Formats: sequence, structure tokens, C-alpha cells
Amino acid sequence: MSPSIQNEEVTNLRLLASHPEVENVRTFVFEAGGFTWFAGQCLGYRLPQAGDTEAENQRWFTIASAPSEGEIHISTRISQSKFKQALNAMKVGDSIEAFGLEGDFTWEDDPSNPVTLVAGGIGITPYRSILLMRAATGRPLNGTLLYFNRTSDVPFRSELEMLKAVHREFAMHIIVGEQISADAILKHAPDAARQTVYLSGPEAMVDAVGTALLHRAVDVKQDWFPGYDEKNY
Repeated sequence: MSPSIQNEEVTNLRLLASHPEVENVRTFVFEAGGFTWFAGQCLGYRLPQAGDTEAENQRWFTIASAPSEGEIHISTRISQSKFKQALNAMKVGDSIEAFGLEGDFTWEDDPSNPVTLVAGGIGITPYRSILLMRAATGRPLNGTLLYFNRTSDVPFRSELEMLKAVHREFAMHIIVGEQISADAILKHAPDAARQTVYLSGPEAMVDAVGTALLHRAVDVKQDWFPGYDEKNY
């Protein structure tokens, strides 16, 4: 997903801080800039210094922060791409261009219907926003999070474990080194067959696993992260 920036209203957001999460994952904290978003939505960003083409200077990221935090977070793996190198080189006070708030990867508030949340690696970012927002507004976390990661270095682990400790209705399983598949999801969360499954992670995985779940008549909502695969998610 990379629509043109032309005819988009652009807002400059100042960098307030940045910090490492785990491995090569880093969080960049920006001012909200007047944006009002629903937990799970995404924004487009542009850094002209990254290059002359959209492929070099434009990216979309899910907002990793909850609206209740009053800040916009980008949490991403730092790769050798020109955009991410330019992002990583930003200093406090520098600005990024933001535009095109959109997305429907949101948890509809129906406490009677538990959900299954499936994250592959950096695909955890929308769930941080969603879960923290529900907790902040007193809504139940009546779901199961399956967090598939390549290694035991899991972003946001302490925050997620805190939510699990406080909300007994919330279950979380961190699964290290196992391939994400429809079979794996139903093995770790059998009730997923009768629930809405939220699926977030590398684009190819989300497409393949989402299709497999749909073939089993499972209700699926999807959030794609381009540029990642089974080796770097």
C-alpha cells in the first residue's frame, strides 16, 4: 500500500524521542500533530532526504501507540532501506511528513464475542495500540494473542505481560521459531475456528494464512506489512 502523496493533506510531525526495543527494532516517538485515530489504523510518512522517488522516501506504518498516549509511535525493524536509514538518522526536533490516516484493522467492541489476535514478528504493532487503548478505556481484553516470533527477543513483551497479569480474560502465547499457518493457529487457539481472527504480519504470510483460514470458514481481518518475509519478520 503506497498511494501517491499528491493531493494529500500533509502534517509535519516533530520527533520527540526514540529508543530501542529488541534486536534491530526501534520505536520513534512523534508528536500527534492533531491526528485523531482509532487503535489499529496506519499513517503514510515521507522523508524527502531518503531519496527522490516514492519507493525511496515514502512508507506506511501502523501507529504503534494507543490514542490515549497522545503520541504517534513508529516501531519498526531498522533495515538498509534508504527510508529506514533516514528515519534512524533523525534527531529530536526533526520533522517527518505524515498523511493519509486510514485502516479498518480495529477491534469492534462486542464483549460477548472473544477474538483471536495473531501477530507475526513486527506485526505486533497494531495490537500494542489496540490492547493498550482497550485497557485505558476500561473495555475487556476478551481475546487470545498468538505472538509468533523468530527469536525469544520479543518487542513489547513486558507491556503485554503486564496486560495479561491485570486482565484475566486475556490470554497470550508467545511462540518462537514455529512457522505461522492455519494449522498452527488452530493448534494453539482451538476456539479461533469460531471467532474472528485478526492476522497481522508479513504480506505473503497474511495472504497465504488468511486464505487458508477463509477456506475453513473462519472470519478473518488482515493487516499486511510489505517488505518482510519468514526470514526477517
